[in-house]
Amino acid sequence: MGENFVFQEEIRLIHKDISEYQIENEIGIEGKTEQELAASLNFVTENIEGSCQTITDPLVFDKVRSFLKHFHALSPRIASRLHDILLSAFRAQVKATSDDLDSNETDNFNDHRIRLEHYIFLIYWFLEQSEEVAKAANAASNSKSKKNKGRVYDHRPANWTVQKKKTNDVLAWLLDLKLAKLWTLSPDRVVLINLFTKPCYQFFENPANLKSTELKVSTFKILSVCIKRYDHLPAAQAAVIQNLQYWEHCAEPMAEWLHYLIDKFDHGQLADELLREIGNQEFKDTAVKDVKDTANPKTFSLFLLKMTELAPRVILKNLGVLCQLLESESYAMRLTLIDIIGKLIVELTENAEESQSQKDQVNGFFDILEERMLDPISFCRVKVLQTYIRLLDLRVKFPKRRQTLCALAIRHLQDKSSSVRKFVVRVLTKLLSTHPYDMYGGELGLEEWQNRLNTLNAELENSRTEEDIVGMGSGMIMNQQPTESSTNTATTAPAAESHPDDEIEDVDMDGNDGENKNPEAKTETDDMDIDDESNTANAHSLPPTAEDDDDDVPVAKITTSVPPRPIRIISAEKMQQLTLMKTFLADAIKFIEQIHKSIPIVGHLLSSKSKLEVVESMDFFMTAYLYKVDLAKDTSDEGKGIKMKLLDCYRALYIEADENLSKRQNINNVAKNLIELTYHTTLADLTSLEQVLSTFMADGDISNHVVDKLWDVYGFSRGQISKQQRRGAIIVLGMLAKADTEVATEKIDLMLRIGLGAVGKSDLVIAKYTCVALQRLAGTKSDKARGVYEGKRFPMAHPIFTKLKNMIESNSTSIEWFGTAEQALNAIYLLGDHPDLLCERIIKTKTQQLFADNDNQGDEIMNDKEDEQVNDNDDTSMDIDQSDQASQQTGGTSTQDRSSTPHPLNKSPFELSQLVFIVGHVALKQTVHLEVLESIWKRKKAPTENSKPKPAEAMDDELDQVGGTAEDDIGDAIIRIREREILFSPKSLLARFGPMLTEICARNKVYTDRTLQTMATLSLSKFMCVSSDFCERHLQLLLTILEKSKDPTIRSNIVIALGDMAVCFNTLIDDNITFLYNRLADNDKLVKKNAVMVLTHLILNGMVKVKGQISEMAKCLEDSDQRIADLAKLFFTELANKDNAIYNNLPDIISNLTAQTADRVEEESFHRIMKFIFSFEFVEKGKHAENVVDKLCQRFQNAEEGRGWRDIAFCLSLLPYKTEKSYRKLLEGLPYYQDKLNEESVHKYFLEIIAKGRTATKLQKVDLKSLIDELEAKVESFSGITKEDKNKTAKPKKKGNCFTCYTKRPWKLPRPIYLTNLISNTIRG
Repeated sequence: MGENFVFQEEIRLIHKDISEYQIENEIGIEGKTEQELAASLNFVTENIEGSCQTITDPLVFDKVRSFLKHFHALSPRIASRLHDILLSAFRAQVKATSDDLDSNETDNFNDHRIRLEHYIFLIYWFLEQSEEVAKAANAASNSKSKKNKGRVYDHRPANWTVQKKKTNDVLAWLLDLKLAKLWTLSPDRVVLINLFTKPCYQFFENPANLKSTELKVSTFKILSVCIKRYDHLPAAQAAVIQNLQYWEHCAEPMAEWLHYLIDKFDHGQLADELLREIGNQEFKDTAVKDVKDTANPKTFSLFLLKMTELAPRVILKNLGVLCQLLESESYAMRLTLIDIIGKLIVELTENAEESQSQKDQVNGFFDILEERMLDPISFCRVKVLQTYIRLLDLRVKFPKRRQTLCALAIRHLQDKSSSVRKFVVRVLTKLLSTHPYDMYGGELGLEEWQNRLNTLNAELENSRTEEDIVGMGSGMIMNQQPTESSTNTATTAPAAESHPDDEIEDVDMDGNDGENKNPEAKTETDDMDIDDESNTANAHSLPPTAEDDDDDVPVAKITTSVPPRPIRIISAEKMQQLTLMKTFLADAIKFIEQIHKSIPIVGHLLSSKSKLEVVESMDFFMTAYLYKVDLAKDTSDEGKGIKMKLLDCYRALYIEADENLSKRQNINNVAKNLIELTYHTTLADLTSLEQVLSTFMADGDISNHVVDKLWDVYGFSRGQISKQQRRGAIIVLGMLAKADTEVATEKIDLMLRIGLGAVGKSDLVIAKYTCVALQRLAGTKSDKARGVYEGKRFPMAHPIFTKLKNMIESNSTSIEWFGTAEQALNAIYLLGDHPDLLCERIIKTKTQQLFADNDNQGDEIMNDKEDEQVNDNDDTSMDIDQSDQASQQTGGTSTQDRSSTPHPLNKSPFELSQLVFIVGHVALKQTVHLEVLESIWKRKKAPTENSKPKPAEAMDDELDQVGGTAEDDIGDAIIRIREREILFSPKSLLARFGPMLTEICARNKVYTDRTLQTMATLSLSKFMCVSSDFCERHLQLLLTILEKSKDPTIRSNIVIALGDMAVCFNTLIDDNITFLYNRLADNDKLVKKNAVMVLTHLILNGMVKVKGQISEMAKCLEDSDQRIADLAKLFFTELANKDNAIYNNLPDIISNLTAQTADRVEEESFHRIMKFIFSFEFVEKGKHAENVVDKLCQRFQNAEEGRGWRDIAFCLSLLPYKTEKSYRKLLEGLPYYQDKLNEESVHKYFLEIIAKGRTATKLQKVDLKSLIDELEAKVESFSGITKEDKNKTAKPKKKGNCFTCYTKRPWKLPRPIYLTNLISNTIRG
């Protein structure tokens, strides 16, 4: 057989149709039992085990070939036994060959070669058959349905992994021998090596094989030996590229093999060649693949990343070639290179010795990353940011690169991609949390760092080295006293400034506004000090500073008031330290200023539609707050998922305890934090904060100890305490009582003694918020409850009402009285069982006080008022909405003006203002109280009716139809009381004040006091909300005041009142809605903003119909006040969700905006407005778009020449034109606009319409293309513009870049509003 066996020919034959493979002594395998097959194997075993040389015996060799030819018919047990027999004999033959090669028995070389070729052929065939069976089994397993899935029969041995490893070990042993002595010709060795390597490469094709690490390593060894000793490198390179091309799972195993080759065999040439080839390949995105056989970017990316992880030095050596992939069409390859560069920076930084070449390499890599931030694909920009986030955690801080990164981040906060913006904010957060400026505790207060730099500059100016003073006179030198202490002072000066004494804290729980003038009170108030223990605890962590009484005085101020300090002589080394310190401080200040620059832009992202952006922005603000960055204490948000994130931020910042502090210190800190949250807030801020704190209270996050501490601050009376602290305490307590009524119930006496006692009368803001806290006693309506909430009621003899009455009747001329009186009246109506009786006494008392026969009373009150107004202008007054307007309305009219104005009643206008305010608010609250009574009566009436015996059904039905139910009777009675009795009954007290309010409002030239006019108008508006009859009688007067009043506060109040009247009496206001739309053009921003908000509420809730005046709202889209523009955008966004609302009013909007009026919008503004309106989905509906095209074409007939034509053509160009009918409408309307096409802009807009159609024709029918061609031909024929003219004027269209506006419709408040406004938007809906 040895003579007839030709190795290469046999290999070629088994690769053909195996059924045609001829075996001379072939035995039958198929159909035989396992016992019969075992008998045949026994014959082979007896011969081979006796001598491995018998493999050349034709009978033995042909029997083994017969088994392999019918391998699919073998059971796993027979296949395993066959493999063991062959492997045992093969191992013996290899050992015999090795012995003869070592002893150089050349006579036996040819025999060994022949026998080895037989064994290698059989082993190769067995391995190939095994892999084919495994592939077939996997394919069958994948094709089986889940329902009919059965057991797939794998003919390989059960312990195949172990046996395959043994086979690989024997093959590797054979390859370690000097095979060149056996196969002397190179072609023969190539054929032999290919037989060794082909099963190895096939091994990688099956993902299941790669699960065995031992099997992988044995395969790696065979391939590595072939490359190292038998020049297999070119074939291996081609095989690796082919595997990477077609098998995605091969990426990481190929990289592992190359690392094994480098690590175990010190052979890196294959890796270098592969990386060079990959670097020179052309990759295309899989989405636009033109050829199926092009390189797969995903697999090559995984390969390169694994190589970077295992052998970064090899990647670094070939990075010059790989960097060409940064210009690849495939963004996946660019992503990979960005990731690789980041990993190489980590490698060079952590595992390499510092050298100039290494620094140059790292700087070059950073340059590449910075350049990639301009990549047009957002995924690449995101990958750069992710890489930076990983690099910022390194031990090396790269301070210069951090400055550049911060500037890049600020630039990309306005990136058009939401994901990029999200990671930019995350980068800014990471920059803050890992900043290198931690010498002074890590806080980043700009003022403190600036003070340190100023101090250091002063030290440098007064310090010289010995070399610097060589040229100075000896007398000057003698005056210098260089001492060690002066040197130490120079070095410790920055440290002394690291924690300067803070300004007087807003929450000073010692009870001192400034100096403590009462030492005894100081000792008594130690218990009330919230800051004392925390400051003491922090003092131990401060660096040592000079003990000086003037440490907190800035150095710059000292130098201006004292003579210049003498020049100090310091060493050159110390001067260098000071210079380096100056650079350090300057870099820190630059970094802090960059963070300050980013804060307003990140504030914009808090109103983004992307939840992830908002969450990242909140993390940024929380981190900035923790590092004491200025302007970062307030943030904002909306949404359910985001609400939870907001609460987590607040909890971490203000509520959670510090483990390093004692329990008492933590309680003090939490109370202090909560009180500080109320400083410098608006009404919207407090509304949002109330929701946050009430949620915390309901969840049990605020302990009773903190509540007790707040009550201690509020009720503190043993010394002095600032107004802000007491105000903040009662504000927070009122918010907490919203969730837990017991918070207020237990401290009623304290509130009556402090808030409604002497303290409250001296500070009406405290009194106002005390009234708010008292209102919590009534309880809160649950979310599930329906109808009007009655609340807990107290008898009118309760001391609460006496105190409230006294507070309302108190003689005060402060503007804060009105807010206090409003909340006091609210408390009376919420808590009293008969509030109308008490309010009646209050009105009578105030009336008697005002109209008493005391001629000098008015003058005395005016003098008192003048004195109190001087004292009321303090900086601690609370900020509320329209505070500027309120201050104007009191300060605008001086005392002299009021005294000179003729008053028919000859009484104080301020007292009259108080009276009319009380009357108006009581009228409104009485209406609400009637609704509560109606609900109570109906509920009491229901069980009574149910208990009555039921009459006959027929009679019951008739009675119900004629007389109605008891609930109807109650409702009718309440309506009658509201409409006819409250304001018209002769017995009604309020009815007497209606004519007086009308008199004051109508005769504004007689009653000229601004406060009086404001309150009279406000009360008249409240009266009009009570009765439709009263409203109808006085509506024209109110509208006249709205049109003619010069006071923006009055106009603003009337706008809001008209919104309330529209809810109550829809028909009356709907007929006069034009007056409300006119306020959209008001000169005052506050009036305009309120008009936008009121109309938004009325229209979106269906209170008034959408009419042509909506164009006035469209003009607000271009308002100079960003807040008004944002509200208008929000209005149209919500309106677009209503069925065809914008589509139905689009003609009126265009007509009014293009009309030739004095207030006509500019052409550019018109374009921006229409772009926004046409961006909604209503134009996506084909039928709507066709109708709009038809109507716009008809408008060309009556349009103004020039501007009118351009406006209509521009609107036409904004439509999508997705159907044939749209272009057919354009062709049908050609007679309307054919004579306008000679206008250059009109012609340009029609060419844009045609271009849209050209783009759409790729996916449309041929008919559309013919229509577009016809339209284009007619447009060109009527335009009179030649192709040469068109080419001259044509400009390339600029592509959008990554800095396009960060959201398509930034209407959701894209301005820096902050965290405390978060939930108010959700509450208001």
